[in-house]
Amino acid sequence: MSLFCVSFAYPCLFVRPISVVGKISWLEWSGVCQRKSCTRTVTPKSGVFCGNFCWKREPFQACRGAFCEACFGPLGTKPFKIRELIDDEGMVIEERDESRFLKARAGDMLMLPFQCDLCHFRNIMMREPSEMSPEDMEILEYIRRATLDAVWSREPSTVKKNMQGLLRAERTMDRLRLPDVSPSLGPFPLSDIHGMLPAIAVLDRSLDKGLYEEHVQWETFRKQRSSITNVYQASVMGLQDVVGAFERNRCWISRVPTHTFWFTRFMEGLHKRVGEVVKPKWPVPIEVMKEIDEMLNKLWEEAEPHKRKKIAEMGLWFLGGFCTGLRGEEMLMIELAGTTKSIKYLELSVDPHFMFRILGRTKGRQLNGRAFWMPCIGVTKHSGLQPGRWAARLTKHIRQEGRISGRLFQRNLRVPRMMEFEDDFFKVLEMIQSTTKLIEPTVDLREEAGICRSLRRGVTSHTTNIGMREQLQRAINRWRKEINGPANRGGLEMVDRYAELNSLKPTYLGFSKAL
Repeated sequence: MSLFCVSFAYPCLFVRPISVVGKISWLEWSGVCQRKSCTRTVTPKSGVFCGNFCWKREPFQACRGAFCEACFGPLGTKPFKIRELIDDEGMVIEERDESRFLKARAGDMLMLPFQCDLCHFRNIMMREPSEMSPEDMEILEYIRRATLDAVWSREPSTVKKNMQGLLRAERTMDRLRLPDVSPSLGPFPLSDIHGMLPAIAVLDRSLDKGLYEEHVQWETFRKQRSSITNVYQASVMGLQDVVGAFERNRCWISRVPTHTFWFTRFMEGLHKRVGEVVKPKWPVPIEVMKEIDEMLNKLWEEAEPHKRKKIAEMGLWFLGGFCTGLRGEEMLMIELAGTTKSIKYLELSVDPHFMFRILGRTKGRQLNGRAFWMPCIGVTKHSGLQPGRWAARLTKHIRQEGRISGRLFQRNLRVPRMMEFEDDFFKVLEMIQSTTKLIEPTVDLREEAGICRSLRRGVTSHTTNIGMREQLQRAINRWRKEINGPANRGGLEMVDRYAELNSLKPTYLGFSKAL
């Protein structure tokens, strides 16, 4: 490789000779800004340099990658979102700097592996880009955006202090006539060793149409990284030897491009740029729950027998889900036979109740096919909600249909899906909104509420308002803690291991009873 690139059109100027270790210090780099409309001389204190600067990587000409800070900005017209919400420590940034994510900073090349757009293009395509090719220009636009995201993973103050520290260190080396403390910044191999290809894929996914805003949210498009990671790990370029292991935890040697240092910084910067729009689902207040209980009971009494089942389904979905704190997907895991058998406990003189028998697999794991019992009081103490009557009504209707097995909430599909119940769920809320003043007309229920989380959020707010003991609030999550735990754990914490989940019925029952 050629150490110098000197030409009339593009001078590469070095102030001092090669150091003792046989390399040129980045401190002495000087070049002309590569933006077409700029002819300023760039130094490490005024701009950024490609790590391949002045190195000739065959079969290409030597890299001339030097840019003024402001000249290294976005290319093209793609509408990449800039929201700037968090800094290096995750703190909200109050004052907006108009140049954030839109330019480079002197010293960026000293914070992470830095290559110019042309070098990245060469690494990927093994040729020069053509200005006549729209695809090549689009690739360069993505490369520039990815590079800016990567460097902006660190705040300007961090970059500035890092450069000041290095300058101080190099002055010490000069004074003592020692070799440079900084290693060579290049050249990099002629291949995509940093992960620019997956970065382009993630950026393109981030431009897809969104639900709440023009483009998809971080939580949606970041999963593109997981997809690429999985296929690489399944390939010949995947995980290599194990370098450390304890029980079922493993550390692997990885050549996956989404695991590289540069790609990690890219994802951090991208997250900072787009931010996150968290839209918690509208919580169903206790007053609305009371009205739902009364309204559905009146509808059930007036309805023809063949129409009563759907009313009972919604009655138990709302009242049972609220009083047990179950999420929507967990309601679909309730088993019919066990729940039906528990209806007899509604006849008890003390704490009449029924129990949801929950089985199946959640997002975590299933322990030896175990089912979990979730007791629910027949009538709540403070609010007077009556989930018990809805459980009795629904199970009776199902028995009359001749079904004795399967899931409690089951309609047409063999495996029940949320979409089968979602429309009826919203219709109930919309009836309350249109006939009472409990739900503001400005609330778009189908946009702001959700069958999966609104009941859970509502009961969480209610338990806080009534001052429920923390132990009861924690107990309602205990079975979920067990089923979602890591597969290698022998159980829960020590205090939990000696208390069988099914033996804590009084504790669980105390949750719904206190409502």
